[in-house]
Amino acid sequence: LEALERPIPPLTVPATKALCQEVVVSPPFDVREVIPPIINTTKDTGAFFNMALLRAEDPETGVSDVTIHRMCIHGPDSMSVSFTPGRHIDVFRRKAEAMGKPLPVSVSIGLDPAIYVATSFEAPTTPLGFDELTIAGGLRGRPVELVDCLTQATKTIANAEIVLEGEFRPNEYVDEDALTGSGWAMPEFPGYVGKAQTHLPVLRVTAITHRTDPIYQ
Repeated sequence: LEALERPIPPLTVPATKALCQEVVVSPPFDVREVIPPIINTTKDTGAFFNMALLRAEDPETGVSDVTIHRMCIHGPDSMSVSFTPGRHIDVFRRKAEAMGKPLPVSVSIGLDPAIYVATSFEAPTTPLGFDELTIAGGLRGRPVELVDCLTQATKTIANAEIVLEGEFRPNEYVDEDALTGSGWAMPEFPGYVGKAQTHLPVLRVTAITHRTDPIYQ
C-alpha cells in the first residue's frame, strides 16, 4: 500500500544498458528451439509459458499495461494468449483490431519479484490506464528500467532474462487445444487443470532477445 501511494514511473534506458538484448535471435526461428518447451501434466494440450509478462500500449491513448497470461505454443513463431473478458491488454488488442491494425507487444520472462508482485494488482486498485510498473518502482525504491524493442513499436523490461517481441494481428484466432484436441489447458495458479479455451488471439513472435546466459523461469 505504501508503494501504491508512492509510485515511481519506469525509466527507459538505451539498448547498450539492456541486459535482455545481449543476444538477438532474428527470423527465421523456432521459439521451441530457443526456449525449452515445458509440458507440466499428461493432460496439457501443449507447451506453455506461464510466468511471462505481457506489456502493450493502448493504441488510442498510449497508456501502457503489464499483465500475466498463459500462452500455448502453436508453431515456430505463434502462440495463443488466454485472455479473460475485460483484461486490459485485451482491451488494447480489441481497439487495435477495430482499427484494422496489429497491436505491438513484448513478453518478458524472468523478472525481479517486485515486478511480479506489482503485476498482481487488479482493478479497481489499478484501473485501465494505470501502469503497475509504477508500483514496482515504489516497492524497489527506484524505477523499473525499460528498453525499446527492436522489431516492434513498444518497450520491454530491460533486465528480463528472455524477451519475445511480437504482435497481435487483426482477426487471427485459434483454439487453445488446436494441436491436440485434448480439451484441457494446464494447471493454473490454484493448482487444478483448466479447460482449454476457444477462439483465442494469436501472438506472432517477430524477434527473441535474451541475456548471454539466460535463466528460464
